[in-house]
Amino acid sequence: MNGPGLKFDDAVGTTARGSRTLVFLATYNERSNIAALLDAILALPVACDVLVVDDNSPDGTSRFVAERAAADPRIHVLVRPKRLGIGSAHRLGWLHARRFGYGRVVTMDADMSHQPADIPRLLRALDEGADVALGSRFAPGGKLDYQGWRLFLSRTANWLARKSLGLSLREYTNSFRAARLDKLPLGLIEGLTNNGYGFFLAETVRTARQGLRVVEIPIHFHDRGAGRSKMPKFQIVLGVANLLYLVFDRRTFKLGQNGSGARFECVHCGKPYVITMHLGARKCLLCMRDHA
Repeated sequence: MNGPGLKFDDAVGTTARGSRTLVFLATYNERSNIAALLDAILALPVACDVLVVDDNSPDGTSRFVAERAAADPRIHVLVRPKRLGIGSAHRLGWLHARRFGYGRVVTMDADMSHQPADIPRLLRALDEGADVALGSRFAPGGKLDYQGWRLFLSRTANWLARKSLGLSLREYTNSFRAARLDKLPLGLIEGLTNNGYGFFLAETVRTARQGLRVVEIPIHFHDRGAGRSKMPKFQIVLGVANLLYLVFDRRTFKLGQNGSGARFECVHCGKPYVITMHLGARKCLLCMRDHA
């Protein structure tokens, strides 16, 4: 655990909404980056709240954010019992934004590879009529600091996705994006079953195939700040399998397909993050336990 009095299911600062925009960060061992990132986000000219979902980082990330949240009502933190996957963390962030009445959600990495100064540009695209704005490394004007194998892998993965899926987008795997929640039906994103890095590809494809207006905003993607990348190599294999699945699975999301269920609160952890999944199965996205 991350210090006295902080349990995995604690929800610090999550009972009040201070603005209509929520910036979401999934963290694991980001103590060396999180302070500067929070400061930069909260200094933006655009009013926003910040939600951090931490997977019980042993470096004390969640305890630090909880201390900040206790002093600043714009900061919120949810702590999960262990590493449960970046995709499931993002699904939880989306559901939290809905549960607490936000109008817009921004998602980004917590390692300083995405620049908070680009957040107003994404939100401006929503104000100008987009339903989803993707921070794109590969749109004209976009930049990527990767070199060697990582650069080749990232460019090739996104090129393959574009060609095989028949979509016009250039960016599929970057987590930096913004969306209007009133345009995306409940369950469109939260009801995805991808818990790992494949979530971002599946999210992009699902929003594009839903007929939503998705625009790409060129960004400069920097290599991470302190620390090391946490993407396991086996995720590359899973990513290929996920892409093949999406190539052949052309079903579109149907309204009501993934509802919230009659009860929001989880019987295990008591928090309001239960979502109804495919075929009626229900799961809490905080503790990731099945819900009868």
